[in-house]
Amino acid sequence: MAAVVVSVINLKGGVGKSTLTMMLGEFLAFRHGKNVLLVDMDAQANLSYCMVSQHNIERQERASRTTYHLFKAALSGREVHIDRFITRPPLVVSNIARAGMAHHGTRLEMVVSTPSVAQLDEELLRLWEDNRPMPEGVRHVLNQALQPVLGHYDYILIDCPPGLSLFSSAALLASHYFITPIIPEPLSLLGVNLVQDRARELKGRTVEFKGVILNIVKHYRKTHQRISGDLYETQEPKYQPFQYWLPDNETIRKLGEFDPDEQGQWALGVDQKFPSLHAKYSLSYQLSNPASGPLSRTNVEGPRYRLEERIERLTEEFEERCGRPPRRLVS
Repeated sequence: MAAVVVSVINLKGGVGKSTLTMMLGEFLAFRHGKNVLLVDMDAQANLSYCMVSQHNIERQERASRTTYHLFKAALSGREVHIDRFITRPPLVVSNIARAGMAHHGTRLEMVVSTPSVAQLDEELLRLWEDNRPMPEGVRHVLNQALQPVLGHYDYILIDCPPGLSLFSSAALLASHYFITPIIPEPLSLLGVNLVQDRARELKGRTVEFKGVILNIVKHYRKTHQRISGDLYETQEPKYQPFQYWLPDNETIRKLGEFDPDEQGQWALGVDQKFPSLHAKYSLSYQLSNPASGPLSRTNVEGPRYRLEERIERLTEEFEERCGRPPRRLVS
């Protein structure tokens, strides 16, 4: 069966898109035995620096094997074969040791990004200023590039940049579905509405919205409680919130951070790989569920829960919603 392609997108920054993409990718591969390709479309390159060591990203950049070079080739009119842009072990994808996989032989690979991607907007602007034609089908570059490798993976997850751009449109045009991480605050919801509007405007592809994932949730804040209540209790079809939300937790934040001052080190400052998924995501303590209200999950988890188990439940829910490509697509 061909891969399911899912964009992780919100036009607002700072909602944890890259960290969520990392967690879903690692749980799908290391726990569920799925072959996963990650595609980093963001010039901030947070996902890339969390999944691939810095010197190997620099190596891929020197070899012209990044998202920037993929689109640059397309803008130059050259045929793009995405296989040559994919970073694979031993160049390292994920700071979890392969021996920690529940299913040995599973693939977790990615197309890395670098800040150079931001230059592409300037190059497109120059074309317009010089009255030169835009390369035909540039927004379909990623979709066309992925076609030959769809049969190699179970899931392709695209980490999208914030904002409306060529890259967010290209990601949606390559996707079967999109999900939107939000912080339960008004501006995050505005980003959802704008993405849905953009998805409806796309020509040549129908991409289906699969729901919002509440992220970086502070369940004790009144604003988070109120907006979560609106999402879960009114059950508005345009939001379709995932049942399982992720808390504002220091460990999760650090897992999604890269510190260039700690040369050669991974997230959390570790200088070696985590031996397993459990070692990376488990905490020595349990987290508290709200006793009542829209964010309470005491009926399924009890008054306290473990972070690793919450991410696992979210991954299972993701598979339930996005487990198969839709039967009919406009391509």
